Amino acid sequence: MTDNPDVDTSAVSQAPPLASAIRLYAKTPRTRVLGPFLRFALWVQGCPFRCPGCMTPASQPLIGGAPFPIAALVDEILASPDIEGLTLSGGEPFAQAAGLHRLVRRVRARRDLGVIVYSGYRLATLRQLARNDQAVAGLLAQTDLLIDGPYVQARDDGAPLRGSTNQRVLPLTARYQGSLDCYAARQPRGVELHVESDGLMLVGIPSHRQLAWWQARQALHQA
Repeated sequence: MTDNPDVDTSAVSQAPPLASAIRLYAKTPRTRVLGPFLRFALWVQGCPFRCPGCMTPASQPLIGGAPFPIAALVDEILASPDIEGLTLSGGEPFAQAAGLHRLVRRVRARRDLGVIVYSGYRLATLRQLARNDQAVAGLLAQTDLLIDGPYVQARDDGAPLRGSTNQRVLPLTARYQGSLDCYAARQPRGVELHVESDGLMLVGIPSHRQLAWWQARQALHQA
């Protein structure tokens, strides 16, 4: 079961199907605040959880974002120098499990990159769903580090790498087991401001103060 009884687990892998593309909310080729080392990050479009206080509410509708061809994303990722891995967030990555599984499989066929996934689903739920959904099973099998569970605003304690205390940082392979000490609860969170063609993008898991500043700035910009 999920932490949210109102979430329909049938929404997993049920975003509008794109045969050779992934619908993205955002992407950035270089970040150091969404896992160990330098990473390429993708935020998919569409999420069934709609957590109150989500820092990217515009990523929640299943219809939205923009489709990116998987082949082009593979080339862009492989052309990014010095990255150690990928971080998949959203939105809900497992809502587009088929496309992401194909993406990761093609990238790893040419380069050994680690994979971190942020999912609102608990690991037990994903394993249950994977029994009948090959796309979920495939993406889960490619995941080295899973941050699981929905964001709960009232349980946001400011710890790095995860948003709230109900979420768990789960190494599913040995790849990152020796790299997680810097994400202990006593450590501060880190965020980055990225300059994009259409404005600024806040990357990372912000503190309450940082998120309030960002939301105020966005509201002022949109006014």
